[in-house]
Amino acid sequence: MNKKIQAWIVFVSLISIISIGCFKDEIYSGTDVELRFSTDTLTFDTVFTTVGSATKIFKVYNDKDKTIKINSISIENNKNNQFRLNIDGLSSNSAKDVEIGPKDSIYIFAEANINPDAPLSISPFVIEDHLVFNTNGNEQKILLEAWGQNANYITGKGKGKHFLTTCDMGEMVWNDPKPYVIYGSLHIDSCTLKLPAGTRVYIHGGIAKTEDNDFYYDGNLYFHKNSRLITEGTAENPVIIQTDRLEREYQDINALWYGIIFRSESKGSEIVHTTIQNATIGIYLDSLASVSLKSTKIWHIGAVGILSNHASLNAENCLIADIGGYNVVADYGGKINMTNCTIYNNNKDDALVLKNYKCLDNDCNEIDVFPLEATFQNCIVYGTNQDELLLANADKDNSDIFKYQFDNCLVSVLDILKNKQYPDFFDHTENSINGAGEKNLFLDVKEYDYRPDTMAIVIDKGKYLTDLTEDIDGLPRDSNPDIGCYEFQK
Repeated sequence: MNKKIQAWIVFVSLISIISIGCFKDEIYSGTDVELRFSTDTLTFDTVFTTVGSATKIFKVYNDKDKTIKINSISIENNKNNQFRLNIDGLSSNSAKDVEIGPKDSIYIFAEANINPDAPLSISPFVIEDHLVFNTNGNEQKILLEAWGQNANYITGKGKGKHFLTTCDMGEMVWNDPKPYVIYGSLHIDSCTLKLPAGTRVYIHGGIAKTEDNDFYYDGNLYFHKNSRLITEGTAENPVIIQTDRLEREYQDINALWYGIIFRSESKGSEIVHTTIQNATIGIYLDSLASVSLKSTKIWHIGAVGILSNHASLNAENCLIADIGGYNVVADYGGKINMTNCTIYNNNKDDALVLKNYKCLDNDCNEIDVFPLEATFQNCIVYGTNQDELLLANADKDNSDIFKYQFDNCLVSVLDILKNKQYPDFFDHTENSINGAGEKNLFLDVKEYDYRPDTMAIVIDKGKYLTDLTEDIDGLPRDSNPDIGCYEFQK
């Protein structure tokens, strides 16, 4: 082969190599592009006791046959710079025009840097953010979650997740002085959960989404059959169950988590000197469940304070107030016994609903009836409406399936006394007062102070009960006790 031919071959080869080196895959431009991730949530579940950091890694996949250009990758909020990124070898909290070749992937490293001693406004119990990917106008997110304070994190699985725990019909005691944090939903099965005096349970809730893209309130504490809750609070050292947001501005905000749910046939729970607040539903009792409440506050609730569905409820010295909907609902019958309770409503709904049926279709043309037995003694049923009591009897001709009695109570009723409703209401009472239009009952409802005002008509109007000699605050009741959960201290 002569030298000219050899030179020509070398020249053509070089041109080919240069051409191949300069060739770029076609960029996919379709708006239907969707990245695939090795995870949808990065959980930094290290409990920090001092300032520290933890790193997680995940992969981003391109399943297309063409190169994908990610227009931008960034952390959504990154308040206080608690998350840091390394994107395909580049240390930066954001990146633009990141390319992933056909059927290829890139690595992203994420680091959480936490100071557990920082104020809750900077380092709350659960720190959430999102890593946002924008590709051809299509936005996708990865949830970033980290623990911000030194606490007992019970679930550790994240928003919208469910965690089941059991103790094989034994007892589980949460007696650590550090608070207990529930993130997502905790199910207690075949177990008694005991909360000694001073236990703090913080629940991280909010809006979550199902796989079918339906939205719901997250943050639940479930008690299944053969499980129960025992709280042992005292007036000086109550048990607290509330949102994990402890900043002052969150204290009276409702619907920050869903609620405490006693499933069907969960029996024997006893809740004593406990505060339940910031939930959507304070307590829900499913069919044939039973709960006893003593000296307990259920307030700053979004929808219903107590919802008893075909169940049994005993309550004494309890406050159910500042509710976004109904305070207490006895639905589909059951047994309700409330003594020295204050039920105060400040919205258009009713403070108390007593109902002995459920609808079997959307139009309620078909119903199922179950007997109701409801007894109220020394209770306040009062609010901003003239009528704060709703009675719903499916068969008014049969008094045996709808029994109720109010003794030494203050109840706000007006329209309910009309002929076509319940004109005989006061025949089911003894020494009770109609509170419709009554003023100056409480010291300061705007400040959530439901103690009797000095001129309140409930003072000395209760019936003396030998087994109820103290009020909700542990203060003594005299021989002429007041109506409601608070005793006026002379």
